[in-house]
Amino acid sequence: MPRLVLLCAIAVACLSTPASAPAREPRASRGTMSAAVEDVLEAEKAGLVEVKYIPNDSRSAQIVVTNRSDRPLTLRLPGAFAGVPVLAQLGGMGGGGGGNAAGFGAGGIGAAPQSTGGGAQNAGMGIGGNAFPCWVAREVYGPHDPRWVVFRDWLTTEAPAWFHDAYVEHGESFAAWIQDKPAAKQAVRFLMDMVVAGRRGEAPVGGQFRVPEPAPGTFPLQPHKTRTFRFATVCLEHGKPEPSPRIPYKLQRLESFSGDPRLAFVIDGLASGAVTQKVAQAAAWHIANGLPWERLAAEMIDHAGGDPDEPFFSVAELAAAQVLVAAADKQQNARKPERSQAD
Repeated sequence: MPRLVLLCAIAVACLSTPASAPAREPRASRGTMSAAVEDVLEAEKAGLVEVKYIPNDSRSAQIVVTNRSDRPLTLRLPGAFAGVPVLAQLGGMGGGGGGNAAGFGAGGIGAAPQSTGGGAQNAGMGIGGNAFPCWVAREVYGPHDPRWVVFRDWLTTEAPAWFHDAYVEHGESFAAWIQDKPAAKQAVRFLMDMVVAGRRGEAPVGGQFRVPEPAPGTFPLQPHKTRTFRFATVCLEHGKPEPSPRIPYKLQRLESFSGDPRLAFVIDGLASGAVTQKVAQAAAWHIANGLPWERLAAEMIDHAGGDPDEPFFSVAELAAAQVLVAAADKQQNARKPERSQAD
């Protein structure tokens, strides 16, 4: 049933996309944009922008950036970031300032909700373009065809929220399902082609699309305009309540939350699409919270109504997470001699 739902969702979302290029933020003429690229957190401190971090849950979040100045800005999001509950940052109920922030939940009852982490990975206009692997588009076009990146950019910046959420929920399993079904794959590709052609404002020529090179890892923001970016995230504090959009969160750099470079390595893997959210989550809990692999294997999803519980992580996901952590360990060990020589 979820496969049929997602197929219908793709059809509705793609068919409702205009055939011509959608109205996007106008490209400023040369000299009108800010010459210097400004870090979005530094711009926030300077009062140039307003930044909101809105978690959907522990698996995804939105970052909303509004230009409060009277001049165009060229901004960059942190390559890896953490979203921390504001009241936890202020030190409620034993909370610290960042780190393992503990605070209080809604109404002062219970623990602070989890902090979450994600990454922007130098994406271009969409910055969140690397937020999701975009399993279906990559399966449809192939990993070396840039059209899947174009579709992912649309998914993370312009797609309807209901379609984005359905894609995140069912996209990975749907991509696996159509892998050996050429007819279904062709139908999905026909729909995605409409989005790709419309997004670039170019019709297919000889079966090929003219896709320009990816933009640098920055995004323009005109005065008093707002842009919203969606990201895949992981929970950074096992055992705390699920993040909620009802709780105020603050965006901060990942290194201000955790100084462990292995965690940044895991976040980079999630942001680039190299690993799935579940794989990154297992690795993050192992690194950030010290959970042994045996404990992670014992994590269960508790189904109500008498349905049998199921493992939170599959055997394959845990195996991939162990490989990811081993790669992070290897990179960290390789850098230690460099730091020793510098000292």
